Amino acid sequence: MKFIADVMLGKLAKHMRLLGLDVLYSPALADNEIIRLSLEQHRIILTRDAGLTKRPLAANHLFISSEKVHDQLRQIWDTFPIDSAASPLTRCSICNSPLVIVSRDEARDLVPQQVYDRFDCFVQCQECNRTYWKGSHVRRMMTNKDDG
Repeated sequence: MKFIADVMLGKLAKHMRLLGLDVLYSPALADNEIIRLSLEQHRIILTRDAGLTKRPLAANHLFISSEKVHDQLRQIWDTFPIDSAASPLTRCSICNSPLVIVSRDEARDLVPQQVYDRFDCFVQCQECNRTYWKGSHVRRMMTNKDDG
């Protein structure tokens, strides 16, 4: 399942990516570009723009009703059968590229010392070179996802 988020949903896109979901997002994308990409790539449009939802070519959309990220994520989980598709830390939260595992030795100079000392598993984006680890932010999002 693939998504594209409009300009109002940058935080949601970042959280969804950290949870392993494929979400295109750029604040520079105009509505016409969002619609074009959603049609070409079979992506579900996530939007808070009621005007966008009324456009005939944007029929494959979900209107996000809340301004709060936790509630937005809950709406995503309640609407789509994606629990089995979500695999935390498999996509870059910034550029949406797939992450690859890097060895602990490779991560030594890429993360703060206290992170290196506490964690054994690291992943990295090959596009923007960001390095990730399964810290408390991921655990909190997974816990919030499971809250009712």
